[in-house]
Amino acid sequence: MHLKSSQNRKRISRLTTYQLWKGGIDRLLAFLVLMVLSPVMVLIAFGIRLDSPGSPLLRQERIGKDGRKFVLYKFRSMYINHDDTKYKLYLQDYIQRNASGQLSENGEDIYELIKDPRVTRFGGLLRKTNLDELPQFINILKGDMSLVGPRPDIPFAVSMYQDRHWKRFQATPGLTGLWQVTERKKVTFEEMVHLDLEYIKKQSLLLDIKIMLLTVRTILKGDGS
Repeated sequence: MHLKSSQNRKRISRLTTYQLWKGGIDRLLAFLVLMVLSPVMVLIAFGIRLDSPGSPLLRQERIGKDGRKFVLYKFRSMYINHDDTKYKLYLQDYIQRNASGQLSENGEDIYELIKDPRVTRFGGLLRKTNLDELPQFINILKGDMSLVGPRPDIPFAVSMYQDRHWKRFQATPGLTGLWQVTERKKVTFEEMVHLDLEYIKKQSLLLDIKIMLLTVRTILKGDGS
């Protein structure tokens, strides 16, 4: 009993140290990325305005650590005043029944909404290259998010969560994570939750570095949403 208690204290101490380091590293890297890529972000914003009317920046409410709400920033990749009905029906099937969005050409289930009519032409390119995610470095700088962690979800999706799904909010949400680097288009909702919980259980600086390297590979392969 004493040995187990001692091991738990060591684990908590290690985790606390890791989280302190992680927060500092996250903010430093986010600041550097924003400084280096700010000219690119200006060009992207200009391209969005040319492609469709509306603000280039999307502000969207998300659920973060411990169920706290925050405003997530993204480059807008959809038409303004779009109809969300089809997407909400897809989300209901995905979360409540683990259903896929469509079948691929070879008959495999694809767990995302294919040929989403809400997405603009330029927005499709941004999503494929993950460039629409760049403003989230602002969220990381603010402390709303981390570089690595479970993806923050929208309130509509969270309203359909069961108790076990809420465990994924035990960690600060991330820009990337195990789900994003594990062929996410072929992952069910329950499998996504499992990957998030595995990350929370095993999180470490070494695992974060591994996930970030895999994320770079995923982006270079063009496996964005």
